[in-house]
Amino acid sequence: MYAYSPALAASPYESALQLIAIGQITEARRALRTELRMRPEHLEARYNLALLLEDIGHADDALALYKENLSLGWHLPSLVNLAALLEKQGEIDSARSWLEKATMKMHDEAAPWYLLAAMAEKKGDISTARSYFYKATKVDALNGFAWFHLAAFKFRQHSGDDGLKNAAKAMRLLPHCAPCWQTYGDMLQARKKHQQAMVAYQKSIAIAPSNETRKHLIVTLRSLGEHRRANAMQRIVDIGKP
Repeated sequence: MYAYSPALAASPYESALQLIAIGQITEARRALRTELRMRPEHLEARYNLALLLEDIGHADDALALYKENLSLGWHLPSLVNLAALLEKQGEIDSARSWLEKATMKMHDEAAPWYLLAAMAEKKGDISTARSYFYKATKVDALNGFAWFHLAAFKFRQHSGDDGLKNAAKAMRLLPHCAPCWQTYGDMLQARKKHQQAMVAYQKSIAIAPSNETRKHLIVTLRSLGEHRRANAMQRIVDIGKP
C-alpha cells in the first residue's frame, strides 16, 4: 500500500498537514513555522500553528498568532478561536470587542453575531441575545448554524414554538451535521414528538455512529412502544460498539 510521505509534499504547509494527519505534531509545528518564514501572509498556516500551540497549553502564543492573522485579514476561524480562548481565560470584554469589530468588517458573516448573542445570554441579557440571534439569520440566511443557534435559544427560553420550526430549517441546511441531528432529536423528544425524534436520532447515527445518540434513541423507541428495537439497540450499546 502507498504510504503518504511528508517528504513528497510540495510545500512546508502541505507537509505540515500530512504530519498532523499521522500524529507527528512537533514536526508539523516546525513545518508550519518554516512555511510562515517563507510566506508570512499565509493565514491558514498561522491558524493551524495556533491550534497546535493551543492544544499543548501555549495559550498566549496561540492568542498572538490569532491576533496577527486578524491584523492581516479578517480570517473567520481565527476570530472564532480567539474569542473562545479569550472567553475561556476570563477576558470577556476583550472577546466581545473583537466580535463587535468583526460585525463591522465581516458584513455577510453570521458567526460573530451568534457568538455575541451567546455571550449576552450567559450574562442574562436575554433581550440583546434574542436580537443578535435574529440578526445572525438576517446577515446570512443560508447559514444553518445561525438558524440552529436561534432554535436552541428559543427552545431554552420556551419561546413561541420552542424553536422547532427554526431547527427544521437549520437541518435542511445542515443535513450532514450529526451533533445537530442529535440536538434536534432532543428538542423533538422534549416536546413528545417521538416519531420525528426517532428519525432525527437515526440520521445522526447514520452520519456518525455514537452510543450517546443510541441511548437517546432507546428512550424514544420505548416511548413509541418499540421495545424489541430498543432492546436490540441496548445490546449494541452494552457491547460498546461505536
